[in-house]
Amino acid sequence: MSTLIFNGISKPYLTTLRGGEYPSWAPVEREIIRVPALPGGYLSRTQTKERVLKVPVLLDSHEFQNFELLKEELASWLFTEEATELSFSDEPNRVYYAVVDGSLDIEKIISKGTGVITFICPDPFKYGQEETANFPSDAVAITTEGTADADPIFEMEVLEPVTFAMIQNQDEQYQMIGIPADDDMEVVDSREIIFNQGTSMDGWGYKGTTVDPISGDISDGTMTHDGTGILVSDYDSPQSDNAYGPAIIRELPETLQDFEISTVIDTRTDTLNQNFRVEIYGFDENMNMLGKIGIQDGNRDLHERVGLARIGEYVNSQVRYMIGSNNFRFINSGPALTFFIRWKREGETFEVNIYRIVNGEYRNWTRRRYTDTSEDFLGRLKFIQVYIRTFQDRPNPTLARVNQLKVEKLYQVNDDQTPYIAYPGDVITFDHKDDEILINGEDRKDLKDFGGDYFKLKKGENQLIVQPSDSFSTSVKYRDRFR
Repeated sequence: MSTLIFNGISKPYLTTLRGGEYPSWAPVEREIIRVPALPGGYLSRTQTKERVLKVPVLLDSHEFQNFELLKEELASWLFTEEATELSFSDEPNRVYYAVVDGSLDIEKIISKGTGVITFICPDPFKYGQEETANFPSDAVAITTEGTADADPIFEMEVLEPVTFAMIQNQDEQYQMIGIPADDDMEVVDSREIIFNQGTSMDGWGYKGTTVDPISGDISDGTMTHDGTGILVSDYDSPQSDNAYGPAIIRELPETLQDFEISTVIDTRTDTLNQNFRVEIYGFDENMNMLGKIGIQDGNRDLHERVGLARIGEYVNSQVRYMIGSNNFRFINSGPALTFFIRWKREGETFEVNIYRIVNGEYRNWTRRRYTDTSEDFLGRLKFIQVYIRTFQDRPNPTLARVNQLKVEKLYQVNDDQTPYIAYPGDVITFDHKDDEILINGEDRKDLKDFGGDYFKLKKGENQLIVQPSDSFSTSVKYRDRFR
């Protein structure tokens, strides 16, 4: 007998029995082309099919009033929409990814019962525990112990500004982002940080602020920094039958034609009727509104999160809205959600990228672009504003905070120049398991070299090297894979 662990959970009332069907390897289907007068044939195709496990189990219903309650609890545990980790105590350090299939017919004898649970593994391989190896230098040898190739995830912490990042194996397969600079090319910065919010509130003021009429009233409340970000310390009181909250504004050290504003907005609503808006506005030298980005919850009956991004001043909920309820909305996804928004203008083109951040991962990526051919909103960025509001007849949000707010000046890169793509402290991720390329968690497949490949770690020894030299602190994670 052994213990079955599914989705990280084992149950005291279930143990596995001897027997069952556990294939020694993932089933393989071969396609042979036979030619007249030729002995045998040509192997034209090999397909590894899904693995099926038939697990006999013993069930003990002593802690349940009857077997029907046990069946319901069993279904609640084993039924999942996606393949989930499955392991057995008598097969240590091996993990399957499985979903339950078919039904379970229980043969009941007094308070005990037996049956067979069928699991299907769409990914037919078994996996070992996650391994991590740090590169002692720019080169390293990694030996995998599995019987099949493994999928590596490389993380490269940037130590020096780089125009490219590349990792290559012994077979000259490589993954790369950016462009190596030729000797006759000038290496340039394509951006410069103009403002990066720290813990000090110096430079922010309450006078001269303005917000959309749909957003609410500006109150005489106050904001502070709690060591993590900007949030409201006092919403004050409503001035009308409307939403209300304080707004703060600051002048940038210089005016910017091409710019990028990035922010992380952290939210929590412990009750459904906690509503809020967190908005970041941009204004030109004459206080003309260039647009805004933000997050709102405007529903008293749901945990709702809607992304906001608009160019120019407010007209209605449709005009020049790049991001809104039609393309970035979460309903009852939990009380605590965090978002990253990047708002960029280059020439006449505005671009907004918005993500939900889950356990440090950037998900639900949405990108929209808007070209201001009329040149109505191309004034030079001079002021930024933060507005956080609550609603007059509802409790204040548990958390509505701007964790990060950064403004960068963008430079045009000429044909004879090569721009830096990453700077010290940035983390570049080459995820060859999920085919992702990230910088600081954000998707950057736009930088991928055409010949780059999400290569695997071969069975046995692998020689790996990163370039440019002395520019990264590199590590690799992988799981040995078994047929």
